[in-house]
Amino acid sequence: MRTRLTHRISRSMAWRIEEQTAGTLAGLRGQLEALEDTVRRLADSGEHLDKRLGELERRVDDVARESSWSANELARLAPQAASFEARLEQKARPVVLTGALEDLPESRLLVDVVREEHARVRARLSLVSAYEERLRRLEDQAAARASS
Repeated sequence: MRTRLTHRISRSMAWRIEEQTAGTLAGLRGQLEALEDTVRRLADSGEHLDKRLGELERRVDDVARESSWSANELARLAPQAASFEARLEQKARPVVLTGALEDLPESRLLVDVVREEHARVRARLSLVSAYEERLRRLEDQAAARASS
């Protein structure tokens, strides 16, 4: 009898405990399922972000390579442009001719030579300008690719 009573009390207590904790357990199970869903979504999002990061790293490497090439070309062309500017400055200074009238044809020939050289310098400077414009467009394209 005593064991039956103990057994009955134990079942009664277990039933009361289950009754009180059933709602809490159901709530915890719901929270656990929500957390599992969140973890799955974050894992999927992490894979997507890893792919995007890899793509961006590849694009940045391309931009760095293009930028390095552009800097190399600019460093190579800068002394030539400086030389053109120095020569142009030398040619721009007026030369005062002193002498007899028989030296006049030679001075006219010298003026023609200066004009021809000036025309060549202008042509070269326009080429340098066109090259700089091309570099600017390439850099803009690389920046546009990097930002998208």
